[in-house]
Amino acid sequence: MKHEKRYRSTEKIKNRFKRFRLAPYLEILLGLALLAALVWAAWTYVVPFFKGLASHAYSCAEPEATPTPSPEPTPEPTPDPYPGHKLYNADLKTMQTEIVIPEYQYASDVSVVGDTILCAVGNYTPDGTAAFVRAYLYDTKAGTHTFLALPLQYKSIRFPAMNERWIVYLDAAANGGGRMMAYDRQSGGARALKTVHAGLLRPVVIGDTAFWIERTGQSRDKLFAVDLETGESATLAIYDGSPYALSKPFAYGGRLVYVSPEGALVSFDPASGESETVPVDADYVHDPQMNADGIAFLDSDHAADGRVLFYDGEKTVEAATGAVDFFLGDGFIAYSRYDKNYVYYYGDGTTFCTTRSDETAMLLAAGGDVIVWMDVTWRDKDIMEFMTVGD
Repeated sequence: MKHEKRYRSTEKIKNRFKRFRLAPYLEILLGLALLAALVWAAWTYVVPFFKGLASHAYSCAEPEATPTPSPEPTPEPTPDPYPGHKLYNADLKTMQTEIVIPEYQYASDVSVVGDTILCAVGNYTPDGTAAFVRAYLYDTKAGTHTFLALPLQYKSIRFPAMNERWIVYLDAAANGGGRMMAYDRQSGGARALKTVHAGLLRPVVIGDTAFWIERTGQSRDKLFAVDLETGESATLAIYDGSPYALSKPFAYGGRLVYVSPEGALVSFDPASGESETVPVDADYVHDPQMNADGIAFLDSDHAADGRVLFYDGEKTVEAATGAVDFFLGDGFIAYSRYDKNYVYYYGDGTTFCTTRSDETAMLLAAGGDVIVWMDVTWRDKDIMEFMTVGD
């Protein structure tokens, strides 16, 4: 009976609450409070739980690596391009030697034969022209010189060419022509090889034979070979109106190289009498020079925009452009351009200027490991200089 009585008492309380005027609003607030409590519980406990399950489900996969920046590469020092060359960072002032020629003011027709610089020297004459009356030999290793009084009937010694036994030169008249002469260095004797009627001829010598190109008619030139012992001569080529007669022959290693009347580059062996055409890649060949490595030549008649080319037995490459003249040495080609001298090493294609910045120079000759030039910064006296440039 007591229990029944309590039940009626609870219902009674509920009825009273419902009759309360704010009861609906309190019920809404209570519902919202319960809903907020459920959301907070879900966010705090349920969501982290399912995240943990998802992470556990993919735990066998490799975690994505966090990228790390690559270290900046340490720059390697740039190597010097050609430090092995003699002229790399060279002090030109200390490497260059002036040749002081006593007694004579002027020099001409310079060449290099082994360790010797050969030229003709002289002074002005009363008529205002130079007379080259001595051959001058300068030893580049010893620094000593020798004068040779070669026989002269006319005015000047021109274009002396030398080997171990002979000096061949033109005994030149003032207006050209004269006598082609051979001087025996062993006996001191001399002989006239041929009377020359016009021009200044430039001979070369191989063993006991001299070679030169000479004008023999109004439009005809001939390439002669002359025996220095007997004076007998033979004609190797005839140039009838050919521009290639202006190209100088060159002697090296017992062979002669020259340009044929048709423009082909020819290598001739005087010992056997055999010749061969050299297959250079050029439309025009002029003034070829040869050494043990190949043949260098101009592709023009000394034009201001001409090129120096080098043929190594397989290919023809450009050594220089805008070079008026050149000379071939052991391992290099020396050439001049805009009053400066340059050395091109055909082994690796490097080029060096050999003229100091405050000077102007005129290239005279090269051979072996030596180049020779004239300092033309001033012209009161011919000042020849030389330096070794071979590696």
